[in-house]
Amino acid sequence: MKQVAILGLSYFGKSVLDELLEMNVEVLIIDKDRDVVDAYKDSSATAIVMDVMNAENLRHALPATVDAVIIDMGDRIEASILTTSYCKKIGIKTIIVKAETEAHGEILNLVGATKVVFPNREAAKRITPLLISSTLLNYLPVSGKLVIAEMEIPNHFWGKTVLETDLRRKYALNLISVRRGTEEYGLFAPEYRFQEGDIALVSGTDEALEAFTGKESEVREKSSLLNNFKKLFHQK
Repeated sequence: MKQVAILGLSYFGKSVLDELLEMNVEVLIIDKDRDVVDAYKDSSATAIVMDVMNAENLRHALPATVDAVIIDMGDRIEASILTTSYCKKIGIKTIIVKAETEAHGEILNLVGATKVVFPNREAAKRITPLLISSTLLNYLPVSGKLVIAEMEIPNHFWGKTVLETDLRRKYALNLISVRRGTEEYGLFAPEYRFQEGDIALVSGTDEALEAFTGKESEVREKSSLLNNFKKLFHQK
């Protein structure tokens, strides 16, 4: 069973902890605030009330054999840098640290972090594309410029097969799977015909997805304007 330690239970640390408690993982949490730690006393996590800024105490409390350490000192930048350095000296192989700024992240990398995360920035990256596109339902940056997204199949694709739409060649998007409504994603054949209500799971670069969804939004807006004009003049 994997072992993960969470040092500091600020917002990010708590979010990771809540996810880990749903999995088959041994979790050790360390925070200097007893009230914060006591909130998890009935969970499966092992909890220690301790200030991780004390390097010697941390060395005794944190096994070097843990699979990963998550560090979230809130906005205490100096504390997160020192704690990262302590974990590196203990011999922890995977050290994931929440950063506040670019400069903070660079320093964390220098002192031993194996992965630096910017939760606010990553949340913004996932949310902002949804605000500017009427076809995107979910958006997940994966690595570099690669993203995975859920999007509604535009109505001018309805009745066409996967081969006919040719998403890869025409739009530089790879179709991973298709579902309808609340159904689960499943396998599909190249001959599958898109229908109203279909949701596509696709991958590609953020530029390709932005170009496609932006174009589809324009199509929808033009179609909506045309329908409004037709209604205004009682045309069918």
